[in-house]
Amino acid sequence: MANKHEKLKDMPELTPEEMKAIGEIELGPSRHEQFLNAHYKKLIVATLVIMLLAAAAIIYGTYRARQEAEASGLLLQALGVTDQSTEAQGNFDQAALERIIRDYPGTQSVGAAQMLRGMQLVVGGEEKQGIEELQRVALSADDSFVRLRAQAYLAGHYMRAGNSDRATELWQAVSRAGNSPYHALALLSLGDMAQKSGDEQGARSYYTQIAEQCPASPLLVAAQQRLLILGVDAPKPVAPPENEQKTGKDAKGELLFPGLGSPLQ
Repeated sequence: MANKHEKLKDMPELTPEEMKAIGEIELGPSRHEQFLNAHYKKLIVATLVIMLLAAAAIIYGTYRARQEAEASGLLLQALGVTDQSTEAQGNFDQAALERIIRDYPGTQSVGAAQMLRGMQLVVGGEEKQGIEELQRVALSADDSFVRLRAQAYLAGHYMRAGNSDRATELWQAVSRAGNSPYHALALLSLGDMAQKSGDEQGARSYYTQIAEQCPASPLLVAAQQRLLILGVDAPKPVAPPENEQKTGKDAKGELLFPGLGSPLQ
């Protein structure tokens, strides 16, 4: 300790200018602190804005979740029952569908409500308006499942109407979507239309794809049956000779259907 104090004594004293410089280095504010001091009002305002935005996002997220839940509840109400006959008959709660479309824009349920409204219009005899509604859903619904369902409905409609070009276009779009509840149906329908047009090779390709791509589909059996009879001519009915039609007897005069008598009895 003595040596240390002796060394300190031997050191020359600092000038006032040197003392001032050391004070500024050790005690003066850092660059970060200087920035904070100069801009503290701006930083407070910015922080408040960020907090308000975060709070608004939470509130909006809660609001959207509530909107989705309410719209989903109305959609279930519109369906009324859950069996498949509901869709086939177009038996939907029209008021609930209209409310979803009007009061819950942007929710996942809107596309489904529009699709169901289109189906109901078709079944109710307003085919033109219903098809137009379904076409809009098939093109622009946010939910891919709803788009595919609308496309499948339209494809079946055009297929029954004999518009094979439009039906083929829509079934191909459903098929290209890959794994969906309507994939096997699309392939089977495309195969049936190809077979009807005389394209046996094309029909065989579509039926075979069902076995390869949709092995668990209940339509697999139908596809396999079609493959078995593909290219086989259906038996043609042969009319009996005119004399047998009139008498009910063959050329030897014997009854064609013993025990029943002649067709005139």
